Amino acid sequence: MREIETAFVGKMIAGVSHELMNVLAIIKERSGLIEDLLALDNTSFPYRDKLTKTLLTIREQVGRGMEISDRVNKFAHTMDESMVRLGIDELLDQLAFLMQRFARLKKVQLKVGPVEPSVLIDTDPFRLQMILAACLEYCLARTASQGVITLQCQHKGKEIAIQCVSEPNSSPKEDVHEFPNLQANLQQALDDLGLRLLPLSGKHQVGLELILPTSK
Repeated sequence: MREIETAFVGKMIAGVSHELMNVLAIIKERSGLIEDLLALDNTSFPYRDKLTKTLLTIREQVGRGMEISDRVNKFAHTMDESMVRLGIDELLDQLAFLMQRFARLKKVQLKVGPVEPSVLIDTDPFRLQMILAACLEYCLARTASQGVITLQCQHKGKEIAIQCVSEPNSSPKEDVHEFPNLQANLQQALDDLGLRLLPLSGKHQVGLELILPTSK
């Protein structure tokens, strides 16, 4: 029943995001038409410059809205199937985009390290993103303003490690006791996907490491 409910939510979000992209496409087309008409006639009139700048802003925001809608649509489609093959680089890029607002509110920068060579995994993309989002939130809560959180991937034999590392670490030492709570909350999903979650610590860092097998 859980899978049916998740697929339903994904279907609804995908449908709405697609409709939103249609609305934005119409706005883009109409504003572009106005820009073309202005370009055909160089006659000066009151507020021409303001109108031109306004149309530029509309174009930029429509582009931003289209990208957001496209990302939401892709996220919704991660609920379509419980097991798919995907690339780690694409996964981390998508996750960083979806979590940008939460990082921006805390004045923290999100970065994605290069994944070389490209790594493919067979996994449940929705649940894996849920786990990684929880890891990012954990690190966000422990990262000082103007800090940086980096999502990166490391090869470890037949396994890979997705690391979420924040600098500088602003958390008090007793925060280390919060990791068992996070692990307990995610344990069922970790077990279902065959993953291990480990803490990372350093003099000026705090982070998490998610261990998962690569695809053959």
